[in-house]
Amino acid sequence: MQSTTKTDLEQQNQQPTCDFRLGVLVDYFNAQSPKALKSARVYEAFLKMIENSYWTPDDQIPSERQLSEILPVGLSTVQTALRRLASSGLIERRRKAGSFICQPAAIGRELANFLFLGSDGKEYLPVTDVELDVFETREQGAWSTFIGPAARYVCIERVMSINDEFRIYNKLYLGDAKFRPLLNFTKSDLKELSFRILFHDRFGTPPISTDRRVQFTRLTDEIASKLEREQNEPALLYEIRQFTVRNAPLFFMQTIIPENARTLRVCASAQ
Repeated sequence: MQSTTKTDLEQQNQQPTCDFRLGVLVDYFNAQSPKALKSARVYEAFLKMIENSYWTPDDQIPSERQLSEILPVGLSTVQTALRRLASSGLIERRRKAGSFICQPAAIGRELANFLFLGSDGKEYLPVTDVELDVFETREQGAWSTFIGPAARYVCIERVMSINDEFRIYNKLYLGDAKFRPLLNFTKSDLKELSFRILFHDRFGTPPISTDRRVQFTRLTDEIASKLEREQNEPALLYEIRQFTVRNAPLFFMQTIIPENARTLRVCASAQ
């Protein structure tokens, strides 16, 4: 009789226990058209599980063999679906540990990734809100091209002071009508808002991939006034196009940073 090693026991203990979520996974799989490729149906079922928070970041999913037993598909079909999930950034496959749900792309507060270094090059300068507002707009621009046509866009506008030395301007656009409840948020609610948590937990649209673009621009009269600068001064324009787990547009955000003497560190993830 073959003995069970400590490693075998550890791997067994790491496997998720049977629970109602596996039944939900099967329901999502069966709800799709039988004409679709089985690997596509497995992929879609996983998307549904993540969108509806049945599986959350760092949750371990069943092994390939377990999934092939739970779902009426072969092992190769499961492997095809998992490779697609991994390439989409939805799961992480860890050697000898299994597969886990990834953390969604996170930006925390809008400018959590914008860190201005102090004179010592180590400490970060404090950021304080000067203006903060949420409203609807019919304004069209790069955001409407990315998000798509909408009668109105929900817009969160922010002006922040960096160590009382200079100001930066930030504007975030949302097109889906389901984001209109944001209009009822108080300024104190918005001040500590985590978009990652908001989109995932409240609106069921966790952000995943991000397209970031940087270019130079000139301050318009309106923005120059908010930043206490002169019109037409040079500035850095940083744009973020955020996608959902289905690679659909989620929001468009632009940040304008005027010329200053500080070093800017742009981090890939929220701090």
